Formats: sequence, C-alpha cells, structure tokens
Amino acid sequence: MRLSVFITSNLDSILRDWVAFAGKQLPAARDMDHVALLDHGRTILEEIVVNMDRVEGEAERKIKSEGTSLEASTSANVPSRSHARQRESQGFEIGQMVAEYRALRATVLRLWQAAHPQLQDQDLEDMVRFNEAIDQALAESVDVFVEEVDRARDLFLGMMGHDLRGPLSTIASCAAIGLRQRPDDSRHALLTLRSVGQMKALLNDLMEFTARRLGKGIAIAPAPLQLDEFARHTLDEINAVYPERILALQNHGDMQGQWDRTRLHQALSNLVFNALKYGDAALPIDVVIDGSRQDEVQLTVHSVGKPIAPHLLPRLFDPLVRELRDGDSDSDASRLPLAGANLGLGLYVVREIALAHGGSVNVVSQGANTAFTLSLPRVPPTGGA
Repeated sequence: MRLSVFITSNLDSILRDWVAFAGKQLPAARDMDHVALLDHGRTILEEIVVNMDRVEGEAERKIKSEGTSLEASTSANVPSRSHARQRESQGFEIGQMVAEYRALRATVLRLWQAAHPQLQDQDLEDMVRFNEAIDQALAESVDVFVEEVDRARDLFLGMMGHDLRGPLSTIASCAAIGLRQRPDDSRHALLTLRSVGQMKALLNDLMEFTARRLGKGIAIAPAPLQLDEFARHTLDEINAVYPERILALQNHGDMQGQWDRTRLHQALSNLVFNALKYGDAALPIDVVIDGSRQDEVQLTVHSVGKPIAPHLLPRLFDPLVRELRDGDSDSDASRLPLAGANLGLGLYVVREIALAHGGSVNVVSQGANTAFTLSLPRVPPTGGA
C-alpha cells in the first residue's frame, strides 16, 4: 500500500497517538481536552498527503529539500502555521511543538511498517516524499511559532515601557519640587533627575524598537521648526541635569525647515547622551548645525575620547549593539558615568528617526575624535504640516 493511501486510511489511529503524545507536554497540556490536544493534527496530515501526491520534477525536489519549494503556500491559514499559532497561545514551548512532529513522523512510519513489512521499490520514494512533507510542515510551524513569541514579547515590552512612564514622571516631579525648595542642597535631587532622564531615554528607545518590530514604524508629524533654537533648548534641558558638562552649540546658514520636534528631540538627546557617556568629561561636547545647503541641514555631535572600535562601525546603528570604545571592555563600560543608559537601542532609534525624515546618520571616529552627523532634508518626502 502506498504510504499516502495508508495515512488517509488510518488517520484515526495515527491521530490517537498524536493526541496521546500531545497530552504528555506539560504543563501546557494539563487541562486541555481532546479537541485542544488534537488541534490541527488532522488537517496537517491531510495537507501532507496532498503534498506527497503532488507530481514534482527533479528541480522542484531539489529546491524543496533546501526549504524553498515553489509549491509551498504562503497563506497564513496553512494548517502547520495555524497549529503553531494555536500551540503558542496554549503555552507550549517550541521544543514541545517540534517533538510533536518528531512523534508524528515516527508513528506513521512505525504503523506503516507493521502493516506493510515487505518493502517495494516505490516505498523508498514514498518515505522520501513523506519526510520532505513533514520537514516542510515543521519549518512552517517553527517560523510562525517564533514570530508569535517575538510578537508577544514585543507587545509586553511596549506596554511595560508605556506603563512605567507614569511612575517616572511622579518621581521627576517630586525631585524637581525638592530642588526648588532646597536649592543649596541639590545633589540628591539632581542625581534623581539624572537617573529619571536615563530611564526615560531607555523606555523611549525600547518603545520605538518594539513599535518598529510590530510593524508600526516611526511616524513623524513635520512642522515648521527653527533648528538652532530647538537645539539650544534641548541642550539647556540636558545641561540642567548635567551642569558639570560643557555643551557648546555652533550654527551657520539657514536654520528653517519642517521636522518632527518630538522625534528630533529624541534623536539629538540620544546623540548627546552617547557623547556624554564616551567623551572626555573634561572636554566640551560640540553640536554643530550646518544650514549652508539649500535642501538639507546637517547636525553634528562631536566629542573627544577613545575611538570606536573599527569592526563595530559598520553595525553601530543596528539594534542591540552596545558600543565599546577602543581599549574598553564590557566591565569598563559598566563603570562609565552613564553606563545605565545603554540597551544598545539609542543609535538605532536615531537612525530610524533620520530615515523617517528621509535623511541619514553616519559616524566618523578617528583618533580621539568621534562625530555623529544627522543629515535631514528641510522638508521630509512625506511633506510638512
């Protein structure tokens, strides 16, 4: 009997073993009934049979073995994909779901061999086609399962970041009141405000990162903005928390354009915080705005300190890349004054804000000098307000 015919004729007995195995996947399966344990098992097997009976040439067989089958459906409703989403929502681990396919493969072949002890020439081809179909279904399930896990994690992180803003605002307000009431004893209030600022920066970056991963991207609302005045206000705000550091602003040319004030504040703050963290504390951070070009403005944040490791430069703006300067180690970085403000997302967010404006950001690090330059069209491609 051909293997595909055997599977169709023995679906119930095969699926009994599927349910029995799924019921052993604890703790997720502890309170699941027969229907929940069976899930998409029947439709997965039916899809496998269709896959096995489909006529395929040698070229299709080769790309199928490489996981790039032209015949594979991209629909989200393919049984293996639906099964993955269901198992993830039921609390299964990915290893438990993979084990289901391993057990399914073993069950089918064991039952088929018992009912069909004498192998024929066509049986080897049937086994190859069956294994290919199982592997395709497994690959589809794993891809979707991982996507669902990532999505759930990103949603959690986004909600957590949003909910933490309230308590932080309360802490900042209390510290600001203390600073006004006791200006001669401001050390603790400034320390609190500094820590709150770092935490807010981290949460903002985290929320931008999760929004991007959830497919929302970074939305901007451009409006007329005088860039030098905006930069001065941003630097004054940072200087209020870090009064011991020198933040110098230079500008020339036309400062007018249409940009998203909130997003640009986030980008400039991230670049300045990065410079404060890695630059020499005894030397100023220079912010230079070049408005000499007709269609574009360049904003550069320059610091003096240890250079960025050359191997890190090409991926410095990628998410979750933590910047180490030449000669530093992870333990050195943890002792830097602003070490707490580093999830490896700050520069990534700067890049995404630049791209949302139709611009770019780049870095040059030579010797003791490091400069990040944000290039922004005066009017983003999407238009202004």
